[in-house]
Amino acid sequence: MHAVIEPLHAFTACDGPALVVGRGSGALNDIVDVPLALATTLGEREAEGEAIRVIVLRLVRRDDAAWARTALEWLAERGRRVVLRTSVVMSRELEESARRWGCTILLELAHRRPGLQSALLSRSADAAASLLLHAQHLRRVGLEVAVNFTPILPVIHEDRDETLALMKHVVAADIRDAHVTVGRLTPVRYGALKEVLPNRQRLALLRAFDLDAASEDPLAEVPASGRRLPSLPMAALYHSVRMEAESVGLRIDHCGCPAQCHLDPQLIPDYVPLLTPDLFADAG
Repeated sequence: MHAVIEPLHAFTACDGPALVVGRGSGALNDIVDVPLALATTLGEREAEGEAIRVIVLRLVRRDDAAWARTALEWLAERGRRVVLRTSVVMSRELEESARRWGCTILLELAHRRPGLQSALLSRSADAAASLLLHAQHLRRVGLEVAVNFTPILPVIHEDRDETLALMKHVVAADIRDAHVTVGRLTPVRYGALKEVLPNRQRLALLRAFDLDAASEDPLAEVPASGRRLPSLPMAALYHSVRMEAESVGLRIDHCGCPAQCHLDPQLIPDYVPLLTPDLFADAG
């Protein structure tokens, strides 16, 4: 199986360093072998003294299921816990692999309105209602499901009624665990939001990120990775959304990290270090 995949970012899980891997930004013909790419990425980090036992595979399109299943099987066989973080409904084949290895599913939800869900996440993201229906199926077949409320942005998620309505739908889908991520304002995300936000909210959003709302292109100097909120407003927004989530019975990072480790049924074999002479021997 071939695909463009790359490390997206690292974080700290309960068991130490963890890594998020997903679809890269390369052209469609810039393909790599998935096991080889994973072996190389993890091997480099092990050489620097990191033992990465938790890998999050991020799915942003339905066809990501193909490379994700290959990655899941390869990682789990080598003792890595895999979390599937997805904004799309998963394929039956990927679901079967997730059941085999006891993967935790982390659904990305941004807003209950489909237009804002796709603007905040991506045009390929499924609506929150579809993902929550999928979650009920996943729970019935024995998979553990949590939610990542992401990306949380000022103005949009300061509408308490809308935010609480989404969270109540999550609880109604028999989900009790969640993570909250305050997002960045990227040029791509802003372009999508311009199509669905009223002008008043759009201008308020720009001002919240200390951008010139009067400029013809207020994000011209903002890098592709986006701009963060100032520290104090970011902390206030996070704690506000977290309190709303907890008010309807959701547990935020119950294990102490974003990987929802307390949901792990521990079906994977023992951890296998990759720094051995046969690192690349069976990577294909």
